[in-house]
Amino acid sequence: MEWVIAVLSIGCLYFIFQIGFGYIRHKSIVTGRLERLEQSRNQIDQRIKEAKDELEKSRADLGPAKEALEALELEYQSLQDQIELERENTRKDSRGIRGRNFDQKKS
Repeated sequence: MEWVIAVLSIGCLYFIFQIGFGYIRHKSIVTGRLERLEQSRNQIDQRIKEAKDELEKSRADLGPAKEALEALELEYQSLQDQIELERENTRKDSRGIRGRNFDQKKS
């Protein structure tokens, strides 16, 4: 009966060593994966920071361009108003002249 206890003890020790070695092997695999994931996370974080910096720079460059665009739009509207006023004046003046309206093209 003592040999059965000895065999069971050896089997239990073997099983404990298998569990320990499996844990160590699994830990090394997981550690490598975690390191690669952390590196990837850091690289992505760096790219996000660079993109934010570029966005801020673009917004800073956009400010003067936006102001220039608004000034040009105001100038355009002013010119449109002047053209409309001139057309109205031309219509008023052309009523006294016989013939076609100056806004119409020659046929």
